[in-house]
Amino acid sequence: MFSPYLSLHQPCVLPVINTLHAVLELLQTILTFDILKKHTMKKYALLALTLVIITGAMAQTVKKSKLPKASCTTILGDAMFHQVDTVKDRGVLDNYHTWEPGQVLLVKFMPGGGKGLRDKVMASAKQWETYANIVFKFVPDNYVGKTDLRIQLGKGKGHNSAVGTEATFRSQDEQTINFDSLYFADQDYFIAKLKSKGIKTGFTWAMVEEEMGIDPNHWDNIELNRVVTHEFGHALGLLHEQSFPGAIRWNKSDSVYAYYKETQGWDKDKVDFNVFEAADQFYTNGTTYDPKSIMHYSVDPIQTMDGYSVKTNYILSPGDKAVIAALYPRTGTSKMLVPKVTVTNFGKLDVINDAVRKGLVIRPSFDLQSNAKMGEVYFAARLVDEDGYYVKTTNQYYNWGGTAAAYRKMNLLPNSKVTYNKATKNFELFFPYDQMPNLNGQKIIVAFAVYMDDKENNQLDKLMYFSTTNPLSITK
Repeated sequence: MFSPYLSLHQPCVLPVINTLHAVLELLQTILTFDILKKHTMKKYALLALTLVIITGAMAQTVKKSKLPKASCTTILGDAMFHQVDTVKDRGVLDNYHTWEPGQVLLVKFMPGGGKGLRDKVMASAKQWETYANIVFKFVPDNYVGKTDLRIQLGKGKGHNSAVGTEATFRSQDEQTINFDSLYFADQDYFIAKLKSKGIKTGFTWAMVEEEMGIDPNHWDNIELNRVVTHEFGHALGLLHEQSFPGAIRWNKSDSVYAYYKETQGWDKDKVDFNVFEAADQFYTNGTTYDPKSIMHYSVDPIQTMDGYSVKTNYILSPGDKAVIAALYPRTGTSKMLVPKVTVTNFGKLDVINDAVRKGLVIRPSFDLQSNAKMGEVYFAARLVDEDGYYVKTTNQYYNWGGTAAAYRKMNLLPNSKVTYNKATKNFELFFPYDQMPNLNGQKIIVAFAVYMDDKENNQLDKLMYFSTTNPLSITK
């Protein structure tokens, strides 16, 4: 009857092959950041551009990159467990996980990253504020209050971000956005230094990292801007433009699967899920396909049936600006409004073995706010085994998508706020022992989630919130 919506971890692909971006795009980026320096490109491009800037004529040379870039590993749907079955929603934006227009998002840097690099990240992120009614307020490292977004600058975690309000699923001591600052390094600068030391070939990121330790703060500003605006697009609820229905005729050949196996380490299922599966048309919100979007992967001709390709995009496109302005309007209500509920102030997730009632009593503590449009809201507590798999069941009643669960449907008024289990105990889920599958004495985790059905738009089981307990024993 129900399908669980906990999306798979969905890495987004960064290109292996770049092409030369337009002169005007480079010029706009340069003027935005007040920079003019060498910008590296990946293999197959060794061209020169001459840009004329108001202050005088200056030259910019675009060279092929000598080292591979980091993969973006954004999680589009914050899954935590292996799944029995999966609703694989994809699209260009996720209206169900956008923030409120006019909201001030508190953003904090986790330990790491110097002031110069942080300033560049902040400048890139704040470009979205020009077009969206949203504010990124960066708070000091010693800020002790609750924050909405937390940035980790460092090595080894890739480039990724929680999508929109899915950032609220994460604890305050966990980052919601990662940037691998090693891959922001100016390759040309450091390779030139290595060559001056007599090293002519065989350059690696390890060599660059060593040079950065000696001579830090030399950044590829254009690449940095591209990655930061892309990931902050995810943080505002934007997904991937190449998933627009019918936009790309993907070449699902062995050579393309081998390409992603070599460049990303992905198996066939992961390539199908992250590259080939098209979005539900609803997620396009009536917009048109935008190959210049900052949220678009680059696409190499070998990946498509007709040789179609998309170059790397480095700045916000007119389409990006229009969509984000519609999602976060400065006046009135968003024309893209869909039913949403927001969970805040989540406290304890109490799970009690009740010997008298002979079952698990599950009491989450949280505040819930609905918006002007209302769908059907479900609260579900699902059982997860010690290996991280949802516990399967054939039970007719305690069943959510084929997994063992207790759940309740709630009817909420539009624009209402409800507090559960704070001052008084006013909400619980109950799972009788005799309705559970045989767990063979193993400990289990209880995964609590809030889902919503938007039947008007045929969008069911939209995940609004997710939390879990530590492993616990069930005493029957």
